[in-house]
Amino acid sequence: MYSCFHSFICQLAHRDSRKGLSLLACAIIAGVRGIVPTLFMCVLTVCVLASCKGSEPSGKNPYFQPDSIAQERVAKDRYWREGENSPLRKEDKALFQGLAYFAPNPEYCIAARFESLPTQDTVRILTNDNEVRLMLRVGRLHFVVGKDSCHLTAYRYTGLEGKMQRGYFVPFKDATNGTDSYRPGRFLDVEIPRANKPFILDFNRAFNPYCNYNEEYSCPLVPQENILAVRIEAGEKVFFHPRK
Repeated sequence: MYSCFHSFICQLAHRDSRKGLSLLACAIIAGVRGIVPTLFMCVLTVCVLASCKGSEPSGKNPYFQPDSIAQERVAKDRYWREGENSPLRKEDKALFQGLAYFAPNPEYCIAARFESLPTQDTVRILTNDNEVRLMLRVGRLHFVVGKDSCHLTAYRYTGLEGKMQRGYFVPFKDATNGTDSYRPGRFLDVEIPRANKPFILDFNRAFNPYCNYNEEYSCPLVPQENILAVRIEAGEKVFFHPRK
């Protein structure tokens, strides 16, 4: 059973599939061990980082970046199909036709108010295979979807994964689960903004845990406090295995 962690660099700096580390962490470890990362992985990371920074805000929502989102999705499909550490099984790679998404929508790129928790408790989060992950509850993100006031708890990993983490991990479920999106829920990586800037919840970048693509992965389950009653019609849809 492989560990499934969220990603840290614009979602697509993928973790090593067997050790559960981000690509950044793997590159550091590889350097220490004298191992050179593959050219493909390096090029992918550079392209993804460029796409995250290169798109200008559009329309009335200054935080919504449809060009960047489109570029990320193309890069992710390419990596899922060709990447050495893609979560797909070899037989699924050969049949892979791309991931499914909701169309990018500025209404789901939302400025949120961050409420820091006075005590950052360490909590035990179960996984799909009944393992336990330890995480820190660092705060709540308050936001509005349509006319509905919502909140989600933000987490940080403990140990090495927490040290490599650049932002907050926000797992969530919503009313699309089990129909349009993956039944167990989806993940968001939320950047910590500069001073006097809001936290941005861009649900257009919501992504599925690795266990949706390969049942051999161990993935955190969404805590009860992060189940939303509203529909989040943004981000990645459920992945249907081509062999089934």
